Amino acid sequence: MTRLAGLALFLLAAPASAQTARAPATPPDSVRALLRLARLQSGKKDAAGALESLGRARKIAPNSEEVLSAYAQVSLAAGKPLPAILALEPLTRICPGVAQHHYLLGVALLQAGDHVAATESLRRARELEPDRPLTLIALGLALNTGKRYAEARPFLVRSLELAPDDVEALAALAEAEAGLGELQPAEEHAQRALSRRQGHATANLVMGLLRMKQERYAEARDAFQRAVAAEPASSKAQYQLSLAYARLNDDANASQHLDLYRLRLKEMEERVRELRGETGETGAESHP
Repeated sequence: MTRLAGLALFLLAAPASAQTARAPATPPDSVRALLRLARLQSGKKDAAGALESLGRARKIAPNSEEVLSAYAQVSLAAGKPLPAILALEPLTRICPGVAQHHYLLGVALLQAGDHVAATESLRRARELEPDRPLTLIALGLALNTGKRYAEARPFLVRSLELAPDDVEALAALAEAEAGLGELQPAEEHAQRALSRRQGHATANLVMGLLRMKQERYAEARDAFQRAVAAEPASSKAQYQLSLAYARLNDDANASQHLDLYRLRLKEMEERVRELRGETGETGAESHP
């Protein structure tokens, strides 16, 4: 999910340490060797290969914290939240006091479309590490998705106190403020986000919503187009773009993007049903 802050994916970012490089040779099918292989595969952007190696490691050590965490992180990086969730749920039970595991589970649930369960996991992560900016931002995003803007705002304000120039935090705060009808601060924060990343999906979505309220429909259309280009899977952006086209009396494009909105919404609902079928959890979707 592109709206989320970037994850610290050690398998993608961290090379083998000097200590590891000097370690004695290990059997090719040992857990350590498979983790090393997965790290190398991830470094080469071979997510499928890394997941295959980590899957073999899980068969050897199904309750290993290192293996489950690595498997979840590579799955998230590959845009596969369901496998990540199925690794992280047991991991949060095995290691309930590790904030990072609850955070990653919340991110994965949010990517899968279950903002209710995501909020619960992210609240737990915040209890364990109250002032981690990434957790505060992800929690704000989850609450925004559920239209709980008043609850989201304090977390996002705090995240900006800790990381004043974070683009995700600025855009998410703008979204919360727009949802609360605080239009001037919403525009200020959205513009700050766009000054740092012109194509940011959420910031453009907020600007489009504000321009719609001002009846500046052509500008709203352009902002929603940028939001869709940045995040094509966003049902909300597709829906708002269809409304902008309708206000401009462009019925053909309005109909096209309304159909795309319905398609994206159906895809999200299918992901949530698949998730709940695998985990047995229940929750609620959010529609525009």
